[in-house]
Amino acid sequence: MKSMVFHYKKLTAISFLAGSTLCGIIAAKPPQQEKEKYKNLKVLSYNISEKDMDYVMEGFNAYLGVTCTFCHPYIKNGYDYYNDFVSDEFRNKRIARDMMRMTMKLNKKYFNTPLNAAMTTRGRVWCKTCHQGSPIPALSTR
Repeated sequence: MKSMVFHYKKLTAISFLAGSTLCGIIAAKPPQQEKEKYKNLKVLSYNISEKDMDYVMEGFNAYLGVTCTFCHPYIKNGYDYYNDFVSDEFRNKRIARDMMRMTMKLNKKYFNTPLNAAMTTRGRVWCKTCHQGSPIPALSTR
């Protein structure tokens, strides 16, 4: 009987030490950093999710046949290269914003299809309506 009590005390002590160690590990885990909000958005919502932003940007890539550098300058910083998504340096980015506003107005006025703030709903008129895979829409020959 005495050895059984000793085993329970030993098991209780080991469980306590394991639990304390686990709590210490969890407490020492660095806090999750809050995702940085997008900057310099003039048409899209500042609360747009990363998934929705990718959806919109990939749409531009597909419907205009362009890459990110069409609107966003490529910057060299030492050995690192990155796109400066905040910059308004390129005229194409400013034109893209005007085109987004235009399609939103057309869809609302003529098709009663308001686009949401993340532009994840597609209206009847969208980039591909005119561009069809080209950065500059072809002139109509009709």
